[in-house]
Amino acid sequence: MFYTDLAVARPEYFEIVAKSALNRVQHMGFNWSLNPYQGCVHSCVYCFARAHAKLADRDPGEGFSSRIGVKVNAPELLRRELSSRSWKREKVAFGTATDPYQPAEGRYRITRRCLEAFRDHRTPIGLITKGTMVVRDIDVLVELSQKAESTVCFSVPTVDEAIWARTEPGTPPPRQRLRVLRRLVDAGIEAGVGMAPVLPGLSDSPRQLEETVAAAAEAGACFVWANLVYLKPGTKEHFFGFLEREFPHLLPRYRAIFPGAYAPAAAKAPIQQAVGRLRERYRVEDRRAWRAQPPPEPEQLALLA
Repeated sequence: MFYTDLAVARPEYFEIVAKSALNRVQHMGFNWSLNPYQGCVHSCVYCFARAHAKLADRDPGEGFSSRIGVKVNAPELLRRELSSRSWKREKVAFGTATDPYQPAEGRYRITRRCLEAFRDHRTPIGLITKGTMVVRDIDVLVELSQKAESTVCFSVPTVDEAIWARTEPGTPPPRQRLRVLRRLVDAGIEAGVGMAPVLPGLSDSPRQLEETVAAAAEAGACFVWANLVYLKPGTKEHFFGFLEREFPHLLPRYRAIFPGAYAPAAAKAPIQQAVGRLRERYRVEDRRAWRAQPPPEPEQLALLA
């Protein structure tokens, strides 16, 4: 049954000559972001980036998942920006509005070339993906991790395959993502799981939360965090349309929880607290610290003798 029985439109690719690679970000936990593509074939029904598409007067619905922009000059622009005297090697969030490892990467390799630029300029990154193609770039990620503190976060909202199939119709199966996570951690890369978004009534039961945290721990995740879906205009209409077709009984509940874009603390806190307790129970922690360090130099070994 893998990749789902929901129809996913055949993508159309178009090349973009971008004006910049790095985007300045405000009011977030990071100051810079990088998105090598525009739109995403993963077709996740809840994707927050649909709201960005609406703000940019692009189709936040089917067009978001079927018309994929490729920023063909992003690696060259990035190298130029990282070479600037004003660049202070701040951490860059990689893949905040599109998945850097969607299928187009197999052809264009823009993400890999951007990683090489970050490596060469010793710039830390926080990369987030649902794509398993990241396994091809383990070599560059290892080198980058040894030069600048970097993480890879796999978005795995749930390992419930029935819910995955309905809500993320173009993505690799969640346990397949976790197998790739294991390979990254074994190579010394700090990789973990973002359980985001958890969907009320669909993926928030105690059993579902525990199965996901347990699977992440078994895969060797260095960290696990969780957050509820948030529904800005563009995302909200698309997601509510999905609920109306697939889970109409949940619409009243969602309308009550989301009069605006964000769920109230009363809805969000219990999920995050439950995941926190499960994280402790399954002892999710970074156990790959010794792997992440470069081999000691002979002089260092002599001092330890």
